[in-house]
Amino acid sequence: MERDCLIAHGAAANLHERLFTLSDSSQMHICGKCKNMANVIQRSVQGGKVRGLYCRFCESVEDIVKVDVYMVQSYYARSSSAWAYLLSLTLRFASV
Repeated sequence: MERDCLIAHGAAANLHERLFTLSDSSQMHICGKCKNMANVIQRSVQGGKVRGLYCRFCESVEDIVKVDVYMVQSYYARSSSAWAYLLSLTLRFASV
C-alpha cells in the first residue's frame, strides 16, 4: 500500500515537473480584492514616481498575489484584456 502511494506521488511530481515547471511555467500577479490581473507600472505618487505592482481596476497596491500559471493562460488573460474582456480569477490557497 505504501509502495503504491509512493509510486502515485512520484508520478504526479514527475508529470508536474515535465509538463509545467520545465515546459511553460510563468508567473502572474492577481489582485485579491477585485480578482483581476495586476500590472507592474510606474505611477505618480506624492513626492515623485514609484514603480511597482498596481491594480488599475480597484486602484490598489495591497493584497496582490503572485501565482504560477501556464504561459498560455497568461497570454490568454493579457489578450482578453486587450479585447476588453474582463477575466475574474478566483484564488484558492492550498493547505499544507
